[in-house]
Amino acid sequence: MKVLILTASTGGGHNRASNALKTYINEHDPSADVTIIDAIEECSPVLNIAVVQGYKALVTLTPALFGAMYKSSDKESPLSETVNIIYQQCAKRLQPVIETIAPDVIISCHPFAGAIVGYMKEKTGYAVPLITIVTDFLPHRAYIAGGIDAYITASSQAKDILAEQYEIDRSSIYDYGHPVFEKFYEGNGRSRDEVLDELGFDRNKRTVLIMAGSFGVTDILEIYENLLNIDIDYQIIVITGRNKRLYDAFDELLHNANEIVTEEEPELLKRFSQDNVLRFMYNQSEMVKEKLTRTFRRTTDKHKPTKLFFFIDNVDDYMHASDLIVTKPGGLTTSESIACALPMVVFKAYPGQEEQNAALLAENNIGVILEHSSEAAATVGALLSDGAKLDAMRESCRRFVHKNSCRNIYELAKKLAQDQKNI
Repeated sequence: MKVLILTASTGGGHNRASNALKTYINEHDPSADVTIIDAIEECSPVLNIAVVQGYKALVTLTPALFGAMYKSSDKESPLSETVNIIYQQCAKRLQPVIETIAPDVIISCHPFAGAIVGYMKEKTGYAVPLITIVTDFLPHRAYIAGGIDAYITASSQAKDILAEQYEIDRSSIYDYGHPVFEKFYEGNGRSRDEVLDELGFDRNKRTVLIMAGSFGVTDILEIYENLLNIDIDYQIIVITGRNKRLYDAFDELLHNANEIVTEEEPELLKRFSQDNVLRFMYNQSEMVKEKLTRTFRRTTDKHKPTKLFFFIDNVDDYMHASDLIVTKPGGLTTSESIACALPMVVFKAYPGQEEQNAALLAENNIGVILEHSSEAAATVGALLSDGAKLDAMRESCRRFVHKNSCRNIYELAKKLAQDQKNI
């Protein structure tokens, strides 16, 4: 069977979900032919830059504006009409790519990708089954389109919203959870003691994992330094992902630098380094420069045993070895943490889907929301000191987790493909 998985690079979670699904299919059905494509990049490299970098710019520089746009686009409005026009143009460009691959089923891990193909199916009569995975814990109108045969959700609340607010037939909604690599599920990874021994850490100490995400530097450094004030003997793992600037800043901090300039040059300036007009606009925007150019100053000489990592492919090892994770509430990172039964402290939730994710985690006793970096010591310290609270949060993860998500999604994909062949 030929499977086409669609993704996009607005945050790493969509790509992780795509790769988790492809890995499962390849391991359990070697006869399957699985292709992943970045749908927006295929439609237009220029549009991809605008969407991906525009998303990063909005959520980091003007999160309130991003939140307003997120809410506005969740209902019928001039903005949603503009998005539909973009879908039309993208569908024309994506259709030849899809027809060349000739898949038996299409699985979308990004709302734009699913909507584009759904629009294409409606307008052209293209009959290949289309599954859309809602990669946040609650849905948004961007996921909704005609031509979608099945929706995958990660919470019962999402299923109810799709059915009641967006009038999606319940029989086409499957509460299977987000696709995560099987190694993340509790009991599937390496043992806690094995990983801690490898790090040179103490098995008998609490371990806190900090996953800093794709954006920002100064806020993360402030949270880390605040955590050093917790009057408990514990140890810390920091993973910065592909954020080299953040990794370098942490490296300086761990080697006792007292002052770190955390300037973030906009990605567009890097891509179009010869564009003098763009650079002039940036230099004239004091608000943008102020947001991007900050200085972190050390305020304490306290230390905790800390291991720092750049981009790694065994995040699951460090999740299984930890007692608590401090992270942003992106859909896939939180799903991986839940799969590990790892309690969360979530910070800097952007208005929109991350804010909704954080609220749902708190509501289900899976995570605690960190409102300000200055409260990190109090928030994390209280949890590390309360073993019963941490155990209760782990049990909440176990009740919430959707095991065998990839298996269930693939079985559904095969069924829809077979049903289509039988028509």
